[in-house]
Amino acid sequence: MAYIYALNAECGERETHARDLARHFEGRSSRVFSSEGAWWCSIAPEGLSERGIGSAAEAAAMTAAGRQLYWLLRTAPPVYRYALAGVETDEFRTYAELVAEKDLTRFAGLVVSEDIWAATGERAEFSDFAPGYRWIPYRGETHR
Repeated sequence: MAYIYALNAECGERETHARDLARHFEGRSSRVFSSEGAWWCSIAPEGLSERGIGSAAEAAAMTAAGRQLYWLLRTAPPVYRYALAGVETDEFRTYAELVAEKDLTRFAGLVVSEDIWAATGERAEFSDFAPGYRWIPYRGETHR
């Protein structure tokens, strides 16, 4: 089984939003798909392990890729509701599951719209990310 490292963003009910986000990451491997009534955009950097994080070197490579993806996401069109980079983060939560989650702060790197941040209690642990978005700062990947 492959364990893919990617930035996955949930774009709501409009396929065009997911496609607009994929265009923002032009030149990178992207995939647009639908799951449970929502459209997702997934950007998977080339050349990373597909076995998960098996070494400190793989963790460092994924961390560097993640930082670059978040940097690019900061300037993306505001068409997504939430996003998270990591191994196997596609469909990590439906919208309903995300807003019902008791502690979003356990997802380092989670970017949420201001609406989601407000609906989930305006936790102080979230920082400004981009206009209209807040996040739990990304700490990078670790080898366990």
